[in-house]
Amino acid sequence: MTREDWVSAARRILVERSVDDIKIDRLAKLMRVTRGSFYWHFENHKDLLDALLTDWEARNYFEIAQVRARGARAAPDMVAIIGIWLSEDPSVLSFDTAVRGWARRAPEVAQSVKRVDRAWLDLLQESFERDGLPKDEAVVRARVSYFHQIGYWALDLDEEPGERLRLVPTYYQVLTGREAPPELGRLLMQQSRTTTKANPDASEPPVTRRSRVKKTSE
Repeated sequence: MTREDWVSAARRILVERSVDDIKIDRLAKLMRVTRGSFYWHFENHKDLLDALLTDWEARNYFEIAQVRARGARAAPDMVAIIGIWLSEDPSVLSFDTAVRGWARRAPEVAQSVKRVDRAWLDLLQESFERDGLPKDEAVVRARVSYFHQIGYWALDLDEEPGERLRLVPTYYQVLTGREAPPELGRLLMQQSRTTTKANPDASEPPVTRRSRVKKTSE
């Protein structure tokens, strides 16, 4: 077992239950290993929780870096940001929601969430300012766009992937105040092909965090 295996198991428990249920003995039983394996990779329980939080932060900073890399010679682009959000794996979204729930109870986790949120908001604000919006409007549109996305994940809507993609241009217009550019259309076509390959049976109900947790607990 690797350090990443332990972090992955802890992430699963956090998403399906709570941080209080992340116990060394429980994880060892789940992974069918001894406690000794845990102490080979971590000093103590807190060390594991720190690694779990670092994993969440790193995922976010990596995505932000992806957007910046795509526009290395220009300011961040809203279409690139939307592309990141649309391509998120459902397990990542569940992890994000779980960490935010954890943050309401742990000040150090709340500080981590604030840092990540600030980084995303700065990225969005730069995108709006590049498009010529005054600073105050760029700040407000950045907040509304980001709060909308976090709320969308937290609500875990039972929405077909195709319907979500169909509404993206309208979301774009409402959130940015601009008509959707051709690049967004190309992104949606690509995302639609990816979604179709991943979900060939359109009759299947959408997989949400609640349905995954229910299935796991049965």
